Amino acid sequence: MIELVRPTADLSDGWWEMVDDFGGATIHGSGYRSGDREVLAEPAAFAEWVDWLGRQEHPDEPLPPERVASSYRWVLDDGRVVGTIAIRHGLTPSLVAEGGHIGYAVRPAARRRGVATAALAQALAIAARRGIDPALVTCDRTNVASARTIAACGGVLEDTRDDVLRHWVRTGAAADPIGSGPVETRLARLVPVTWDEAQAMLAGSPRGGWAPGYPREDDLDAVRGMTADGPDAWTPRHVVRRSDGLAVGSIGCFGPPVDGVVEVGYGLVESARGGGLMTDVLSGMVRSLEAAGLRVVAHTLPDNVPSHRVLGRLGFVREDEAPGGATDEWLWVRRSGAGAVVGA
Repeated sequence: MIELVRPTADLSDGWWEMVDDFGGATIHGSGYRSGDREVLAEPAAFAEWVDWLGRQEHPDEPLPPERVASSYRWVLDDGRVVGTIAIRHGLTPSLVAEGGHIGYAVRPAARRRGVATAALAQALAIAARRGIDPALVTCDRTNVASARTIAACGGVLEDTRDDVLRHWVRTGAAADPIGSGPVETRLARLVPVTWDEAQAMLAGSPRGGWAPGYPREDDLDAVRGMTADGPDAWTPRHVVRRSDGLAVGSIGCFGPPVDGVVEVGYGLVESARGGGLMTDVLSGMVRSLEAAGLRVVAHTLPDNVPSHRVLGRLGFVREDEAPGGATDEWLWVRRSGAGAVVGA
């Protein structure tokens, strides 16, 4: 039976047996480097290292620069250590480019038995409990076995960057139904715009906590239709980034649902783009809308490739609205429960 367990000093013998099987090769998702062996050979040092791996799961644990909170697990096959896997709770620019949310490795002697597929499926469940949806999972272009493992778990290839295949996998993370309060995501809070804030936005009077460049013209368009009645589920929302507390964009619906369908619109200031924030924000918004029993659609311009990619990661597919597809805008429809589909 394949299971994921937290690292423990009780499994030290099995750990070193696995390390020997790798023969000095990199063990992805382990937090271990071959140069660590001399120090970690001491039982006390090994126990301290294992404890440090466990602490990285906590968001308040101080971490070195460019590291993110991570859930480390060892892969057991009938109690024997056969691999490692790490679920990263966030993405840095380097992780967006090649590392992804999940890194894993299976010892050579245990490969071709379905271990990696079973372990990745369980890691995706952990990612879902952390609110990660979708998860970015990568592998080298030449690693055919790993690419097959990711595909078997629902991964869809977005692109190849520097010989790294980048796949997105839907995890099915749960969410609360949309309401008049903020929507919480891993990287941001989606806070309804108040009437006073809307007037300040339209008057060109920036407030403290608004990033340079916010609001954009699209943000202004979103608040022009507001009334003074107070925020509700369909009020535009500031995208407030958790890392610095700044409002860096907006997201919202084009009015209440019609026949159970609601359209979303969104955008970020230029400085906030390219790091996975929009994927995280839109995922949280869409999941909250679907938790309320709604079907979600979006429109994009045909040349807005970054938005096409974000929608594709989240399981939206393009549908033409006119014969021959000759439209000024493209319609995207979310396929709930389906694997992510990369847009055109």
